[in-house]
Amino acid sequence: MEDERVVAGHRLLPSTPHAMNLPPPPDHPSATYVVQVPKDQIYRVPPPENAGIVERHREAAKAKGKSSKGSCSTILLWFLIVFLLLCVIIGGTLTVIYFIFTPQAPSFSVTKLHVKQQKQGSPPTYDVTLKAKNPNEKMGIEYKSDEDGANLIFWTKNLGYGDIPGLKQNVGDSNNLDITIHGLKEKTVPPNVQKSISDKKTKHQISLKLKLESPLVFNLWILKLWKKNLDVNCEFRVSTLAQASKILSQKCKTKLS
Repeated sequence: MEDERVVAGHRLLPSTPHAMNLPPPPDHPSATYVVQVPKDQIYRVPPPENAGIVERHREAAKAKGKSSKGSCSTILLWFLIVFLLLCVIIGGTLTVIYFIFTPQAPSFSVTKLHVKQQKQGSPPTYDVTLKAKNPNEKMGIEYKSDEDGANLIFWTKNLGYGDIPGLKQNVGDSNNLDITIHGLKEKTVPPNVQKSISDKKTKHQISLKLKLESPLVFNLWILKLWKKNLDVNCEFRVSTLAQASKILSQKCKTKLS
């Protein structure tokens, strides 16, 4: 049992800074008891105004959270609106440019054909001159040089290949395009072609086909608006493949892709 102290005929429990007076027990009517209470078990009731302070802080925190969420939502909404407006403006501008500056394929016509052959049976050289016209009223055309982009054909037989030279055309320009077709060394010259080349007295008409494939760039001043691939198919008939050859008829088709 804990030590007890007696003060003036009264029994006391050990002293403590916090004491509570209790009514004397029945068997000791004149005794006074002091009960020790640990500090960590002493509870205080906060004043009512503290609850109001806590509530105000809580409401302020909630309002701040709602405000920050609302700000993020507003920024995101404006970003989407601006993005959609930019898409509409860019799309509309490109559509207007496409319809106003729709590229038109250049037109071609064969104006001259000259054939050279060192000796009978050797691969000939075919010098073809084309006239190219730019039909576009607002755009220039730049022809990119293309190796072996030209092909000369007699019926179903390939006579040779040639390079397409580079060329720049302004609006509405017409220019000559000179192409040299080199005969194939590993193949013999078709008899009808050889006869038309060799016969100096009698002219032998020949029908030929010229195919061209070349990349094009359509430009407006310094702006390169469109890049296209050009396909040209010219069917023409000449009076002879010897000297003084003349173009009798022709039909050229062009296509952009």
